[in-house]
Amino acid sequence: MRAFGLFLLTILFAVTGPSQVAAQDTPTFGTSLSLTFVDETGLTDMNGAVLDLCHLTRDRSLLGQGVWVTSNGYVLAPNQCLSDDYFTLTGLQLVQAQADGDIAAVVPAAPEMTETQIIDRARGYTFMALVGGVFVLLGLIAFVILRRRSAVRRYYESLAAEEEAGAAA
Repeated sequence: MRAFGLFLLTILFAVTGPSQVAAQDTPTFGTSLSLTFVDETGLTDMNGAVLDLCHLTRDRSLLGQGVWVTSNGYVLAPNQCLSDDYFTLTGLQLVQAQADGDIAAVVPAAPEMTETQIIDRARGYTFMALVGGVFVLLGLIAFVILRRRSAVRRYYESLAAEEEAGAAA
């Protein structure tokens, strides 16, 4: 039983320990916004800085693992999306910018999830399945232990009843 507990503890540290997740600055619990570079544009902000087209996503995490990623559409941000400041871009504004030639016409109307975002989501699902499997396994172990204790108690109760019946006869 100690080996099993040690095994579970090792898995817990391996899954929640520092890894690539720490480098991505993913919160332990909650949500965060992230920008992914899509394409360069011909647009500038009020200071003359070139704005790039970015995909804004809301990332939900549990124990540092990405569990769900939601697309919040396109935004414009400076410095190839390595900024905390951004300007929202509606679908109509996107179409107008494509018509003006400021944004490439090949950019889809709705942003698509990148391979990294899909892998992050799959990793979160794998983590949740692992945690669920551990809970199911612990439940089964508890069930077996309680059932065995009940069987032992019934056995000793039947022995005591037989002894009482033998002593009375």
